Amino acid sequence: MPPKSPKRARRTTQPGKVGRQTNLERRPSGSREERLSFLLVCEGKTEKGYFTGMRTWRGPQLAVDAPQRDHRGLVREAGARRSDEYDEVWCVLDTELDDQLVQDLIQESRRLEVNLALTSPSFEFWLILHTRGYSRPFQSAREAERELKAIRPGWSKATTKFEDFEDGLDDACDRARKLHNGDGSPPNPSSAVWRLVEAIRRGGEQDGGHGYSPRE
Repeated sequence: MPPKSPKRARRTTQPGKVGRQTNLERRPSGSREERLSFLLVCEGKTEKGYFTGMRTWRGPQLAVDAPQRDHRGLVREAGARRSDEYDEVWCVLDTELDDQLVQDLIQESRRLEVNLALTSPSFEFWLILHTRGYSRPFQSAREAERELKAIRPGWSKATTKFEDFEDGLDDACDRARKLHNGDGSPPNPSSAVWRLVEAIRRGGEQDGGHGYSPRE
C-alpha cells in the first residue's frame, strides 16, 4: 500500500473533486465524529452500483465515482484527486486481457501512489465469485458477462446492487485470494477487489467500529 501523506488541516473540496459523502444514519453513542474516508474511482456503472451499496457506518466513508475516462485516464484522475480529505484512494479497473495495459496501469498507479484493484477480464468475474468458484480462462470480458447472467438471470449492469451479492462476500474474497499468482501478476481469471474489501474492513476497525460485515 502506498505511504500516506502526513495529515494536515482538512481542506474544502475543490470543484470537480469528489468530496466526503454525508451519511445521515445516526451513529452509535461514543463513536468518533470523523471517520476514515476512501475515494474509489471506478470504470463503470457496475462497479459504482456495487460499491455505493457498501457505504455503512461500520466502515469508512466511501466516495464512489465513475468518470468518463479510459483506463489510464482513470488512474490519472484518481491520482489528481489524492488529497488530505481521503485516507486511501483506489482505482477499480478491468484488465481487458491486455498485458501491456496491465503493466502500464501498475506503473502509473505506483507513480501516482494510487491503490489498484484489477479484475481479469472484467468486474463481472468478481461478481461471479460471490456465487461460485471459477478458474477456466475467459476469452473476453463479454464471456464473463454471459457467465454471470447464466448464474444470475436477473442481473444487469445498470441495476447492480451490493445487497444482491453481499451474502457471498466472504466466499468471493476467499476464492479470489486463492487465484492470485505469487509474483503479483493478475492471471486470467482473477480479481484483486478482495484487497479493497479488506482495506474497507480494516478501516472500520481503525475507526473504532467493527469493520464491514453483512447486515444481520
